[in-house]
This record gives sequence, structure tokens and C-alpha cells, in this order.
Amino acid sequence: MSNQDQNRLEQDAVLDQPLKRVSYEAGMLLGLDATREEQEYHRRRLTRHQYWFQGAGTVAGMVVKMDPDEAADNDPVALKLIVTPGIGIDGLGREILIHEPYCVDLGQWLKTRTQEQLMNGYDEAPDPNILHLTVYARQMDCSVAMQPVLARKLNLSTDPVAPSRTADSLALDIEPELPNSDSFKPWAQHSHWPDDLTDQLPSLNPTEQNLLDTSTGEQQKQLQLKARLLHALDQDGVSPPALELLQAARIPLARVSIEVNDLSVYTDATETEAVLNPNAIEINNLIRPFVFTPSQLAYLSRQP
Repeated sequence: MSNQDQNRLEQDAVLDQPLKRVSYEAGMLLGLDATREEQEYHRRRLTRHQYWFQGAGTVAGMVVKMDPDEAADNDPVALKLIVTPGIGIDGLGREILIHEPYCVDLGQWLKTRTQEQLMNGYDEAPDPNILHLTVYARQMDCSVAMQPVLARKLNLSTDPVAPSRTADSLALDIEPELPNSDSFKPWAQHSHWPDDLTDQLPSLNPTEQNLLDTSTGEQQKQLQLKARLLHALDQDGVSPPALELLQAARIPLARVSIEVNDLSVYTDATETEAVLNPNAIEINNLIRPFVFTPSQLAYLSRQP
């Protein structure tokens, strides 16, 4: 990961910093810092709104599929994972836009991993020969359009250049890991959220607790959610100590399960290619979180 990528992740993970916008006045001298702060104000307002009010996940598209999707039995092929166009929101509230298909050569990816690196993805009994991989996505900045700039140091041997534009792009990651039952949390950066809203309810005052105890059905469920939201930031604060930033930013797209006949080290090209038969691979795109809009939820509520 580049320094630019690391710095952007660290900046976007800060949620408790009040934003400042430029106050323009006639005759005021404004420099480069003012221009950057103006951009950051609008950008971070949008990402924070999406983080707190929309959540993270797929909005539409971004299907992970195989190419080719079928082959003769035991016939190894140069199999690729394709991520189709789509849109989503990553774990830090940043927009993920895939405007064209992206491709990952699964065979080449496996060749670069040792058996030790893949061990976290192997099933235990009763199916020790299944390797599970999770495909993740996150937003990433991409510097483009290099242009000459003023030299910052003396006696530079080449003409200094710098990117004149920062394009929105994405990063795709593949992680060997076992399927888990962890439910999707509302906010990726805030880990203090139980899987079951009825467990570990926060302490309420006597009036609040009595209202909760005397309620039933849907009203009780809403009150439990309100109690959880009321105290959701008690431990973490608005901007908690950052989790591992890559894990906090990325969202899962699909789980790829590969039937492996030989658990030996994946450095032999023959053994690597032997498992890459579409008949021995399953892809589940429904393990990912989705961002549902109010209009979609209203449509579902109208269905019989």
C-alpha cells in the first residue's frame, strides 16, 4: 500500500474532526491550503453522510463471476474472476464506482501465495479440502495527469512533475478466510455493536427501563433499537481508535469456495492449475451487505 493510500485512509477514518470551509472575502489572499480545505469540506461531508446515514455495502451490480463458467471434467483452465460494473459504499462511506468489468487471474493469484498464507481459508472437518476466499472492494484514489510543477529542492536532476488530478478508483482484495456468522454492523469503524439487539442492552434509567419492559411486539423492538443507538458511541466515541484501516474500509463482494484435491504448497504451476476447474468452484454473491434505499423498502412493504 502506497503512502498516499495510507494517508487517505487515515484522513477518512477521522470522524470527530469539525469541518471548515473557506470564508471568501474581497481582497483576501488565499493559497493552496485554502483550495485543498474547500475540497475536503465538501468531500468529507458527503462521505460522513454516507457513513452515518446510508451504511456500507452494494447499491447495485458488482457481481463476481467466473470466466469461463464451465469446462470439461478435470480439465484445468486459465480461470479468471470478473467483477461486473456496479456501485456501492465502502466501510468509510466512500463511493465505489465500477464503470467497466475488472478481472483477476485466480491462477496467478494462487501462485503468488504460499501454503502458509492460504491456511486461514481451509475448512476443518468434515471438508478439509475446501479453500474459501473472500473478494473485497474499497475506494482508492488514483493520481493522474502529470504536469510540470515548481521545484521544491535545489539541483533536481529531472524536471519536477506532480499529478494535476486525483481520480476515484477502487482496490480489489482477495482474502483466504473461513465463512463466519458475523452479521454486518451498521458502522464499520465502530465495532461495539452486538449481533443480537436484545443482548447486552445498555443501562437505562428507571423511566426508560420501565417503558421498555412494558412494551411488546414491534414497539419493543423499536425501543431496543433506540436504546442501542442512544448509547452506541459510549465506548468508541464519534471517531474511535482506528481499526486495521484496510479491514475497516473494504466491503465483501463474494465468497469463492474451491475444491482442492491436494493441500500441498501452491508453488507448483501444475498443482495450481489442477484446482482451477469451474466445476470445482462455487461463488456466493449474497454474503455481501447491501444498502437498501427507502423507496426499495417501501416497495417491499407493499408486496403481498
